Formats: sequence, C-alpha cells, structure tokens
Amino acid sequence: MRTARLVGTSPSAIRLARRLRLAVSALALAVIIDLPRAFALDLDGVDGLITETVASRDRQRVWDNSKRYGAESIDERDRTFAKPEGIRAGSFLIFPEVGAAVTFDDNIFTRDFEKRSDWRSAVEGGIKFQSQLPRHMLDFSLEGKVVNYAEYTDLDYANVRAKLESALHFDNAHTLSASFLSGIEHEERDDPSYPLTARGPIQVFHNRASVGITRDVGRLYGTLSATAESWDFDDAIAVNGDLLDQDSRNTTTYSSQLKFGYRFSPGYTFVGKVRGLHDLNEGDIKTDRDAWGYEALAGLAFETNPLLRWRILGGFGVRDYEQDDLANLNTTLMQADVQWLPTQRLTIYGTLSRQILDVTDIAASGVVQSSAKLSAEYEIYHNLVMNAGIELRSDVFQGTDRQDELYSIRAGLDYYFTKNWLFTFGYEYQVRDSTDDALDMHRNRFRIGAKLHF
Repeated sequence: MRTARLVGTSPSAIRLARRLRLAVSALALAVIIDLPRAFALDLDGVDGLITETVASRDRQRVWDNSKRYGAESIDERDRTFAKPEGIRAGSFLIFPEVGAAVTFDDNIFTRDFEKRSDWRSAVEGGIKFQSQLPRHMLDFSLEGKVVNYAEYTDLDYANVRAKLESALHFDNAHTLSASFLSGIEHEERDDPSYPLTARGPIQVFHNRASVGITRDVGRLYGTLSATAESWDFDDAIAVNGDLLDQDSRNTTTYSSQLKFGYRFSPGYTFVGKVRGLHDLNEGDIKTDRDAWGYEALAGLAFETNPLLRWRILGGFGVRDYEQDDLANLNTTLMQADVQWLPTQRLTIYGTLSRQILDVTDIAASGVVQSSAKLSAEYEIYHNLVMNAGIELRSDVFQGTDRQDELYSIRAGLDYYFTKNWLFTFGYEYQVRDSTDDALDMHRNRFRIGAKLHF
C-alpha cells in the first residue's frame, strides 16, 4: 500500500517526521519503565568481584569488534579520543584523577517545612592501579571526596574509600576472585533509613569482603560467591543540637549467592540469581533487627534485533525478623531492563524494578521499593553528549503507615574538551509526596563540574 504524501512536503521532512513520531512513541511507552549508563545483558556484577573468565573475555572481544561495524550504544562506542591512557609503572597502569563541582540546592534539608537553600562545593580525587599481567588481575583504587557548604558549614563532610580487586584465571573456563572494600562514607538526608530527627550527614564506617568462583564454558556459566559486609554508624546531631546515639543501627550482613546463565540460542539467555543472607544487628532487646532472608529471581536476556536488547527477571524475596515487633517481609521481586538504539546518535534506556531495602528505622521492618526509570543519551557531536532522565519511585515502609512517592527529572551535558578534561553540566528536579506531611519535599539542584584524568 502506498503512503500518502502531502503536496509540497519534501522527502527529507517526511523522514524527519517519521523519526520524530517513532521517538515520541517509544518515550511514551518507556516512561513507565535509568538503566545504568553501562548497560549489560549479562548478570550484574557480584559484590565488586571480577567475574569474567579467559573464555568470556575473548568472546567479548570478538563481540566488541563486531559491534564496531554494527549497532552500538553511546556508551559502547569507541571513544578513544576521550579515554585516558594512564601512566605505566612496571606491570601496572596508573590512572590519577581530580575533579571539582559546584552545586546549588534550594532544599538542602530535603523538607519543605524547613526549606533552606545553599551552595556547596565538592573536591574529589583518586588513583587507580590497574594490573597489566598477561593472565591474572590485581587492581587497587583509592578515592576521596570533600564537601563544603557556603552557609551551613555544619553539614560539611569528607569521604574516603579503598578497594582491592583480584582475579586468578587458573584455566580458560574458571576464575577465582576476591574483593575488599573499606571506607568512611556518609548517609545523606534523602536516604530511606535516615533518622527523621537528625540534622546533617551521618558518618558510616563501611567494610566489605567478597570471594567467588566463576565458571563459563559453552552455554552454561555462573558465579558462586560469599560476602561479609558491615556498617558502623557514628553518632548524629539532632535538629535541636542533642546527640543521637546510632549504635543500635550497626549491622553486619553475611550472604551467599549464585548467579547463573544458560545460552540456549544465539541472542537468548536464561538468567537467574539466588541469594541468602543473615543480618546481625547490635541493637538491644527493643531495637534488635537480626534477620534471615533470601531472594530468588529468574528470567530471560535477549536481543530482539541488534537495536533492541532486553532483560526481564521476576522472583520472590523474604525477610524473617527475630524480633516479634517487626513485621516479616514476603513480596514479589522484579528487574526489567531495555536498551533501544533508534539512531546512531541516540540511545534510550528503561528499567522497571521491585526490590527489598534493609533499613535501620526502628519502626519499619524494611522498605519495598518499586521504581520506573527512563533515560536517554544523545550524541550532539563526537565530544558533546546530552543526557536526560525521569524516575518514578514508591517506598513502602513495612509495619508502619509511611509511604513515600518520589518523582524526579534530570538533564545534563558531558563535554569532552580533550582526552584529559571532562566538563559536566546538570539540573535535577525532585518531588517527594509522603503520608507523613513533614517529609514532603520539592527540590531543585543545579550542578557544574570538571574532571582532569590521565
């Protein structure tokens, strides 16, 4: 059937209109569903572990070479001109970097009833030692960040983190890996677990150790791992100036999990995850939050065509608390991701998720979080990338009447000035509508930053 053409309309205008209709339709469909900017059809990383084998690494290289002549997302595209080369030192490449950013926030306390605005500056730096061993891997990184407010200086804080990753490829199909992380971090006011009566960021000592073994041979692959992770909260300052003891929030979690996949045909993979955990809390008999739990998800990762990639998983999660006053959690879980490449310069990402968040709120046993995200990246020029996104999120606090609905819109620009210099510009608008009126929030943030890396 022939397509009707309006008199006086050029073919180029018609093609443009068709592309615009297609993009608008996709956005309208995907708005109910931000992927990580580095989208992967394979399973997500396992607690910082290196899960590739020699065989999977070689397979990925072939795949990457093929993509150079086919469909590539903005992140996957060869951007050698903007990739630092590092400084060689023996068997290592050293990647130092330093950055600074200035942000204006019109609601720094994330509460409408005490709305205050302020400027804050952030200076961060880091160094990564990346091994260049012929077969095995041993990487180390150290990073720090200092945040200072112009007026509300009692909100200033500093973070530091060290991380070690190692992998032993003892044959082509098997990898033994270990990861260690230790750092001083801070819990921000928009975290679901943040105490309602606290004023500023709360210092947290965070440590994690993981070990795992990966097998990838033929169609079947998987990673079996074990992790120990602890959070030690420093005392906080209340709005009225009093000291808030946070010892009851200190928690150590022991977990083990199996992530696996089966490539049953080209472009189609069955994927799954099973995780068990045990939370040990330092609270007394009234605040003890010891719990057992598990999560199990399974689904498909596939490519409809080189331009459209999907991953859909569904499952079930449980939290069983030893304290009778805390309501046990039993809920369905979901993770659905999509990546669409309508043009060579435009990549659209979408995600739908439902997950359990372990919180340290005395009243709530946990949070069931459901979210829908949509984001896009558009390459204006080879060194200028525009990004935008929208997020809808619902946090339901189990065992309480509290429920938060959050909405956010963001937009930004990444300008690769040279191989070593990156400039960023961004804006974000957030809204939180809570059953607790004191938690309602409207927030605007403007950010400009620069990063120098080698």
